[in-house]
Amino acid sequence: MSGDSESQKQLYLQYGPMIKGICLRYAANEEEGEDLFHDTFLFILVNFKSYNKITSLGAWLRRITINKAIDHYRQRSRQKTASIEDIPVEPSVDSAPLNEILTMEQLVTFINELPDKYRTAFNLYIIDGMEQEEIVKMMNETSTNVRTLVFRARNILQKKIQRYLNHEEFKI
Repeated sequence: MSGDSESQKQLYLQYGPMIKGICLRYAANEEEGEDLFHDTFLFILVNFKSYNKITSLGAWLRRITINKAIDHYRQRSRQKTASIEDIPVEPSVDSAPLNEILTMEQLVTFINELPDKYRTAFNLYIIDGMEQEEIVKMMNETSTNVRTLVFRARNILQKKIQRYLNHEEFKI
């Protein structure tokens, strides 16, 4: 596929939004997500010959994108040495009023505001539906740490959503 520009264009048009969405979910910010997207798409084009057609193309692309995002996460975590214990987490909050609405865009923003480890563990487990043991291997964490990361990410998100729905973010 590396020489066929029409096929590359079709691949980009059909699967680019999915790949970009995954990249943005795992990135710390939009700029980093764009860089990850471009790196991932280039990797896919260069390595397309390894696609074996046993799995669907979409599933293969999704797996590559998640793996590239995890590689990117590992590079970022080598540069940061903060412990997950350094991040304060408050207890879970009550559920939000049923008559309030949270947009998908706002939810994605809240997820993207999570610390790197929390966001990565949350995305892998909740959004991408991976098994805990697979996440343990991907993130090079213990089983307990993965459970803790997902639990704390949920708590942080619940608190942010509750504040958002109670319009507390706009109070001075």
